[in-house]
Amino acid sequence: MKKAFLMSLFFVGLSIASESGEESGVLLWKAVNTVILLGIIAYFGGKHIKKFLNDRRQSVANMVLEAQKAKEDSIKALEEAKRKLEEANYKLEEGIKLAKETAENERKHALAQANEIAERIKSQAKETINIEIKRAELKLKKYATQKAIEVAQTLLNQKVDPETSKAIINKTIKKLEA
Repeated sequence: MKKAFLMSLFFVGLSIASESGEESGVLLWKAVNTVILLGIIAYFGGKHIKKFLNDRRQSVANMVLEAQKAKEDSIKALEEAKRKLEEANYKLEEGIKLAKETAENERKHALAQANEIAERIKSQAKETINIEIKRAELKLKKYATQKAIEVAQTLLNQKVDPETSKAIINKTIKKLEA
């Protein structure tokens, strides 16, 4: 089939070449030569050209498939990254919320402890004050008693003579016996 095609091209070229006219002849011969050259290239290199074009078509198709797969993979990776980002943001918000709650609880606990310590200090201070007041009252009573005794002795020594003293002692003994 290829041989027949080449032969027909050759005969067409010869028949056109026999026509007259210089300009048309040159142009015609250029066209014939180009057709013949293409025919020879197709005859001897047709298999290789077809193979090259088929391989090129296949490689382009493979590149398109790989590009589509890469696009799908990138879309999946992007979606995964977005999901992880949302998850990280959620965890961050939860962490901040938990930290605020913990800080608030710690503040309340510290405040309660401080109030409890303040109450204990106030209570201890009141107890200490009461103890000191009782001591002072006791000292004051002892002092008042001592002074009363001293004043009474001084008055007794000045106003009571030995006979009156005996009478008071006897009278006190009788009251104690009764």
